[in-house]
Order: sequence, then structure tokens, then C-alpha cells
Amino acid sequence: MTANREGFRDPTFPAALDAAIAGRVDALYHLLAKLSGLPGTRVNAGMVEAFAVEAGARGKKVDALLRAMVLLDADLAPGGSAHEIVPVCAVHALGVRGATDAKARPFAVEHLHAACDDLRFRVRDAVPVALARIGAKAGDALVAELAPYMDGYFHATAALLALALPSFLDMTHDAATVVTRLSEGFELVKRAPRSASRYPGHKALMEALAVTPVRLAGRYPAETVAELDRWATVKDPALRELTLKVAKGIRARHGEEAERIRASLERTQPAPRDPTLIVQGTRGRGKKRGLSST
Repeated sequence: MTANREGFRDPTFPAALDAAIAGRVDALYHLLAKLSGLPGTRVNAGMVEAFAVEAGARGKKVDALLRAMVLLDADLAPGGSAHEIVPVCAVHALGVRGATDAKARPFAVEHLHAACDDLRFRVRDAVPVALARIGAKAGDALVAELAPYMDGYFHATAALLALALPSFLDMTHDAATVVTRLSEGFELVKRAPRSASRYPGHKALMEALAVTPVRLAGRYPAETVAELDRWATVKDPALRELTLKVAKGIRARHGEEAERIRASLERTQPAPRDPTLIVQGTRGRGKKRGLSST
């Protein structure tokens, strides 16, 4: 979304925002809900962006309102209802606050962390976009500040997806710290109990780990491939499958590096529990050579 303060053409908006900043939120919440596009399949993105820019321009005095909005209880603003737009707007406005005021960045990053595991998926999905907006200004500083995000599945997912967005990634220069965040995501999966595979957050993190390294490799190929090669030697079948998927993803641009990862997977392939079950000359029959198998 692009910054557009013209997005709010409703003449009651400035007064409603000022009243909400003063503690009287009803008019603002009603207006946001009316213009939200919800319930429905598409949020009114232009309105959300207009609110974020306008609210962000109010500076520190809007912070208490944004805190209340982003923490608005799901019972009061259920997912799929028109009022879900209230915390979604707050997430985007926090991105503006963190991007335009370095002193506000800790406040924004802290409250975006709280939104990562929100029950409402639209709120969660807005977090990487808001973080990337901050990262487009803060670059490596934000990469370092995302370390606390690597403590949970949804949080790590948001951090990695934000890092993978070009607006943020292109502003980074410290490959080591970027790859450290990636490594922490893999470590989180490695430490997960077997039952975690059923958790929505775990599934989201696995999906993020399948796409993020491919994008990181575009900017930091040597460092990213070295990290992936390290994970290609683990015994965990899920991580090995994930590493193979990433290798396939980078093959078009980094063929030699992809082959290196595949070779590591093949070299460290665990032996079957009962080697006598393997019929010599039939293993791998019918499979294409290369990255199609480990």
C-alpha cells in the first residue's frame, strides 16, 4: 500500500480521530468499521493506509490509542466482522510510527510483537508488512531488534516474512545478523515437540522457512547457502524435506549452490532401520536424477 492521506474523504474523520486520541473511541471505531470492506474477502486497503498515515502523523499523542486498538479484544472485534479492521489499522499505523520516528520504534516493535499471535488472521498477516515498513528505514538495526521475535512460531514467522520483503531486505547490509534470524527459525523447529506439527503457528513457520531462504539467497547467496547446507545434515526428516524444498527454490539462480545442498542431503541420508529390506539395484528406480530426491 502507498501512503495516501486522501484516502479518508469522510469529513467526520479528523474529528473522530481527535476524539479517539482524547479517549472517546466510538465514532472512530464505527467509521473504520463502516469503511472496512468487512465482512467480506477484501479489506479496504486504501482506507487502512490512509488511517495509518494520518494517525502516524499525529506523533506520540496517538500511541495510547494505537495500543488500545491493537489490543482490542477479539470478543469486541471478532475475526471476520467489520470491527476486525480496528486492530488491523493499528498494526499498519504502528508501522508508520516506527518508520517515521526512531524514538517510537521500540514502542512499535513491542506492540507488533503482541499482534503476531492474535486470534484474527488479518491482524497477524498485517504484522510482516508493518515490520518491513520500519525495516525500510531502520535496516540492520531492526534485524537485530527482531531477536525477541524468534521465541514463538507466529512471532518468528512474522519476522522472517518481513525480512523476505524487498523493501526491508534491500536496506540490510549485515548478512551475519540476517542469517542468524534464519538460523533461529530453523532452531525453533528443531526444538519443537512432535505434537507441535499440529499447531497453526508451527505450520506457518514451516511455510515461512520454505520461502524466506530463497529470497535471502538473492541478496546473500554465500551466507544463506552455508546456513542451509548446515541444516541439510540434520536427522530430522521434516527439516531435511524443508531444506530440499529450498534447494529446489534457489536452483534457477544458484544451480551450483543448490547441488551442494542436495549432495549434503544425499551424503547424510540416514540408513534404513533394516538394511536387508533394500533390494540391490532397485533403490531409487524411476526417480529422476538431481533435486527430485535426497
